[in-house]
Amino acid sequence: MDSSGKFSYLFRKYPLLRVLGGGFFIGLVIFVIYFISFQNKSIPEIESIVPPVGSPGDVILINGKNFGNNRDMNYVEIAGTRLTASSYISWTDTCIKLVLPANVKDGLVYVGIKDIRSNPSLFANEVDIPIPVPSVHHISKPVITNLSSEKVNTGDILTIYGSNFGEARNQSRVLFTIDYNRKIRDSNVKNLSYFTENMIGANEDEFDYIMWSNTEISVVIPDGAYSGVVIVDTGKQRSDPREITVNENAGSKSYVNKKIYLLSYSADVADVNCDGLSTITLRAPIPYETAAQPNVETTEVVPVPSLMKYQHDIIHQITKNRTSTVKNVMNYTFVLPVYEINTAVNAEKIGAYSKMTSRTLYSYATQADSLIPSSDEAIIALEKQITGREKNPYKKAKLIYDYMINNYTLLKKLRKGGADSRDLVAKKRGDAFDYAVIYAALLRASGIPCFMDAGILIGQDLTTQAHWWNEFYIENFGWIPVDISLGAGLEYKAWGDFEAAPRDYYFGNMDSHHVLFSRGLNDLKPFSVDNKIVKQPRSFALQSIWEEASSNVNKYSSYWSVPVVKGVY
Repeated sequence: MDSSGKFSYLFRKYPLLRVLGGGFFIGLVIFVIYFISFQNKSIPEIESIVPPVGSPGDVILINGKNFGNNRDMNYVEIAGTRLTASSYISWTDTCIKLVLPANVKDGLVYVGIKDIRSNPSLFANEVDIPIPVPSVHHISKPVITNLSSEKVNTGDILTIYGSNFGEARNQSRVLFTIDYNRKIRDSNVKNLSYFTENMIGANEDEFDYIMWSNTEISVVIPDGAYSGVVIVDTGKQRSDPREITVNENAGSKSYVNKKIYLLSYSADVADVNCDGLSTITLRAPIPYETAAQPNVETTEVVPVPSLMKYQHDIIHQITKNRTSTVKNVMNYTFVLPVYEINTAVNAEKIGAYSKMTSRTLYSYATQADSLIPSSDEAIIALEKQITGREKNPYKKAKLIYDYMINNYTLLKKLRKGGADSRDLVAKKRGDAFDYAVIYAALLRASGIPCFMDAGILIGQDLTTQAHWWNEFYIENFGWIPVDISLGAGLEYKAWGDFEAAPRDYYFGNMDSHHVLFSRGLNDLKPFSVDNKIVKQPRSFALQSIWEEASSNVNKYSSYWSVPVVKGVY
């Protein structure tokens, strides 16, 4: 009897064997069916979120495919939180319509179908994004009827009375005259066109807007404001100008020698190793807008970003569903003017801080943070040693400047990213980054509001390098620029367009070859608490997150170029 006959004989003789064999066959069939259905199971895919930004109560559409025709146990997750049943308006295979809940946060959006999640897509809270809000439209011209004072100082709170300002500020602004290139100051004849030709807005980043209603606005006189006019601009219409005088008892500031730069930089991501569907988010810094660097224009971003302007960054999101060696390259191009700043301070007219100590800006720019160690005991002790009994904040800032130049050695080579800047105090040697950190720390420890700035320094041959400097605030005057490393003799291909010695010039003045990307630390939060964070220490911008990758990204490579100059005009 051959083997097949033996098997047939045993199969007939033993009933248990027949039962086991039948069970095995049925199990095999079920397994094959499950395997085939699993392989063919439709994975949900988000194609777009409309709009990509919103606030609680807004209706959002999630467009895509394979969502299923009924919600059942399916769900939408935003920033790690699943929406409750009351949030859903409708659910189809290609579109989910929902209302954003009261506790909505920034983060990644997923559509979950049982045990399968879609690709992530980015959602941002409208409160943090400077985009026009379509729900409020001003159709009537704003009217200024009265000002709380027609003679003010920089930093004073001005109350504007009138009508048709709008119940909420949204993207409305209060504009003040600024005297670029000393056109007004040096003119023998002054007229309304001179006052309205150049205007700057109160600075939201410096908490200048105190209160806004349809009939009353309280706003801080911004740094750079000059005697001329004030205007309320709703974005639709502007009020008639109202004359105002900005006192210069504490000194004067000039913005001259404008240069217009065409800048570009790039970032790339490659060699992504991941487990299934994953995402990598890049936060690309945008040049900062100030009185000396107004009207920054983003002229080109390739490819189209997820968010164009969010927390001073352009957001790009890269999605991968498997390990890939393909390189993703992002390019950013900007056009911006930069003015030289000259200050003439009447030091004897500078007093202690009195009006601004209650302002948010004062506490924000004097407290310690993860970048500026102003609460360190060694920093506090050194500040007291340097300034002694001096009370004048301007003179204190100059004493600290002179002390650091006289007692510390500036290194030519940039230290490693993770190096502790407090080494400069202990070892008396450091790079330009360390100088800017410690200068800010000493001033803050002395109660003087101070920012550490970051950006690029442009040489006469148009070469660029990452660079760091400072600004400190004087009541009734505004911000005073300081570049202590250039004052200490940092070597670079200088333009030679001023005659003063660098040590004298770079306390109180700033050339038009510095392009600003950060004022202080941009302390960001990840879009998901599980994301892996990548930092770029000692780079051309100061931000806590440059890249973040979902938890199932094992590794990848990335590179950020230093911004380069494509043209000067």
